[in-house]
Amino acid sequence: MAIASFLKFKMTREKKTGGSGGHANARRRQFIQLQNSTDQYWVKVLGDNLFHDLNYYDLFTQMWLRLNGTSPHIFQKSELYPLMPNVSQRTAVKYVQIAIDHGLLIEHINPEDLRSRLITMSTALERKIELFLDYSISVFETFPLADSGRLARETDDKTHAFNAPKAR
Repeated sequence: MAIASFLKFKMTREKKTGGSGGHANARRRQFIQLQNSTDQYWVKVLGDNLFHDLNYYDLFTQMWLRLNGTSPHIFQKSELYPLMPNVSQRTAVKYVQIAIDHGLLIEHINPEDLRSRLITMSTALERKIELFLDYSISVFETFPLADSGRLARETDDKTHAFNAPKAR
């Protein structure tokens, strides 16, 4: 009976305050919606649900970060595997091969070592990543920043309380 009374009290209080956390939860929900929007755009811009995977996000964005803007960045195929730190090398090999098979990455024979392969991003993939980044920036620019002064005060209060001398 005590649990039922507590739950009824909690639900009544949450209705009055707009839920647990009120404004903070509204911002969290908005953030999740914005995040979901960018996730869906990632799938749309890449054109295949197969690439709706954070490991492809890691791979493609890390490759894009290494572009210098004047010529395609050339990777040793084996350099790509560490760009997906959350999967084994064996799985990373499969992911890279799938991206090659779908034309997102271009595989070249290494003229200096016929046993190794060189990889570049396709021009289409570079453009898709840039479209995704531009879209994501525009989505998150609409998300208002938290009151940084309030955040700093709360952080200072917590730090002060944490560092305060203990009573003996």
